[in-house]
Amino acid sequence: MNIIQKIQIALSIAVLIAVSSCEKDLVPKALKSGEAPGPVKNYTYQSIPGGAIITYELPEGSDLRYVKATYTLNSGVTREAKSTVYKNTIQVDGFANEGEYDIQLNAVGLGDVESIPLIAKIKAGRPSHKLLMDSVKINNSMYAAFGGLNIDFKNYTQSSMVFHLLAKDATGTNWKEIQTSYSSARAGRIRARGLEPVAAEYAVFVTDRWNNRTDTISVTLTPLKEALITTKFAALTLSNDTWEHHTAQGRARPLVILFDGQRNQNGSIFQTKPTSGLPQWFTFDMTQAFRLSRFILYPDIPPSDRNVYAAGQPMEFELWGSNSPTASFDSWTLVGNFKSVKPSGSPLGIVTADDIAQARAGEEYEVEGNAGSFRYWRFKTISTWGNVLYLQLAELTFYGAL
Repeated sequence: MNIIQKIQIALSIAVLIAVSSCEKDLVPKALKSGEAPGPVKNYTYQSIPGGAIITYELPEGSDLRYVKATYTLNSGVTREAKSTVYKNTIQVDGFANEGEYDIQLNAVGLGDVESIPLIAKIKAGRPSHKLLMDSVKINNSMYAAFGGLNIDFKNYTQSSMVFHLLAKDATGTNWKEIQTSYSSARAGRIRARGLEPVAAEYAVFVTDRWNNRTDTISVTLTPLKEALITTKFAALTLSNDTWEHHTAQGRARPLVILFDGQRNQNGSIFQTKPTSGLPQWFTFDMTQAFRLSRFILYPDIPPSDRNVYAAGQPMEFELWGSNSPTASFDSWTLVGNFKSVKPSGSPLGIVTADDIAQARAGEEYEVEGNAGSFRYWRFKTISTWGNVLYLQLAELTFYGAL
């Protein structure tokens, strides 16, 4: 190696040492200015589901940057929450159970210098995931539905929740998760479909965003098998029924024409007198108690099919059920509120091919929830498409189960 090569190697080593020294000098160092801030003091708290909101007195000092809460969840995970100096409150949450917890509060100054800790004792309220499951248990809100099952719930805090639906496997001994659903709605319904109409054991538990888990609710249910209701319906007249048969309309027939299976649109129909008024209702007997899954309303289609979604076709209406009917609605259960929707969304008097097609096919309505099985039914019309005081219908077809 000649003298020039030795000089080049020596220079390279010197440059590397210099660069390394500069890089070390560029690494930021924590700033520590003065003494640690004074401690947080004089705290109070308000319980919330799974936690608390703590109010405190901030220490004085221009170097104060924030207040930090440190606490340990039931799972053993340590969490931190921070609040700026512009507030005197801090929220701690995520506890799996209601009860008393210790929260360490530190005032933090410039350079992350911490004060002497204050141990705040708080009482966490019942957590949101447990409140949700309480609503399912109290109301027996896990129940058989058509083709599956429903779970009705109330989520008072609108927290993000995960529903884990389980079923026993073919051996009848092991649980298998069959569906996972997510919701943050204040109130809602989880639906599971595609289940066989045989008795089986199902269960559900809920987890929150901290992976806290509720107890498991299990029930034995038989998903319902839907069928067209073909029993012979009969008219039932109660003292406060508000309609009268419109004898001056040549196509109008008695009430039972609604259930003859003919769907005779632009033929024989049920029509009430123009003086009947609104709201109005008629009552009928299915001769057996059924739980409804859905029904199809076939509107009258006059000779000019341009007149659909007009005149006495119901727009807003209700369905009520009873097994011991009296004239008073006190003996009836509201099964559902329904509204006819024109596909085109166009105003009164304007219809499209889609509107006409839906009217001819009939308008289908799902019967939600778990109102029960009923033999007697009331159809209550609230408003009509033509804002008239009478009702026109061609047919009503019902589906459900005994």
